Amino acid sequence: MPRNKTISNEEILAVARKLFFQEGVNASTRKIAKQAGISEAVIYQRFGTKEDFFFSAMKLPEAQLDEIFRLKIGEGKVVENLERISLGIVNYFREVMPVFLTLISHPSFSMPTFLERHSIPATQLSEKLIDYLTGESKLGRVRGNNSAIAVDVLLSYLHNIALYETLDAPQAKIERSVADAIALLWDGLAP
Repeated sequence: MPRNKTISNEEILAVARKLFFQEGVNASTRKIAKQAGISEAVIYQRFGTKEDFFFSAMKLPEAQLDEIFRLKIGEGKVVENLERISLGIVNYFREVMPVFLTLISHPSFSMPTFLERHSIPATQLSEKLIDYLTGESKLGRVRGNNSAIAVDVLLSYLHNIALYETLDAPQAKIERSVADAIALLWDGLAP
């Protein structure tokens, strides 16, 4: 008679994720199993191959869109709203960056395959930002003809901030840096 599962897949994946962050794609399933308190065979029974196990463990966190975009169109100052949204996006990118860098270090990583398995949070963030700016544009609070370009530039910059932090590269204070970027973008967005 088979034993009941005493550890969930999510608990195993959490242990694996931690070791993959520390040791990269070469973290051994034996070590992961030991730290999870299971036999190595359990990993292969539940996840098939080490590659499938790795990609299951390195799932990107979901963007908390409702939290990041917790505002109403037409309320507050657009510049301050964009700064608040941008800081929320940087915080999210801080969570994503270590996972994504570990993911792409796997020799069999393929962007098309990744896109089949996962939604791209940056796409969701982009759509929400464009929706916000379009709504503000309809109220005459933002020039509407270049919102998509402004969003692409802003998201690239915010992504870059998180990447530099992950790589421990020296940077300016984040709040000031984001405010300066928004001020520069505002020249193209101001009504």
